[in-house]
Amino acid sequence: MTRETGLTEGHRIRIEMDRAGMVDFTVEKFRDCLGVFLSREDREAGCFTPLCQMYGHGAGSSNGYVSNYGEYVKNPVALWMQLPRTQ
Repeated sequence: MTRETGLTEGHRIRIEMDRAGMVDFTVEKFRDCLGVFLSREDREAGCFTPLCQMYGHGAGSSNGYVSNYGEYVKNPVALWMQLPRTQ
C-alpha cells in the first residue's frame, strides 16, 4: 500500500483516455510496482504504467525550472480518480 494514495492491489481507478473517454482500471502489482496495463496489447507486451508516472498538472500545480535539470511540475496531482472498491 502506498501511504500517499492509500491504493493497494485490487483498488479501482478511473483514468481519462484520449479517444475512449473515462476508463476504469484495477490497480495491479507488476514487478513490485503498483499501476495498470492501459490495454490488452500493453498487457501482452509487458508495457506496464506505474502510478508514479500518472501525476501531472492540476489545480495548484505550476511549472518550475532547475538549471541543471530543466522544467518540472511543482505540486503535481494524481491524474486518476479513485473509485469505491468492489467486493
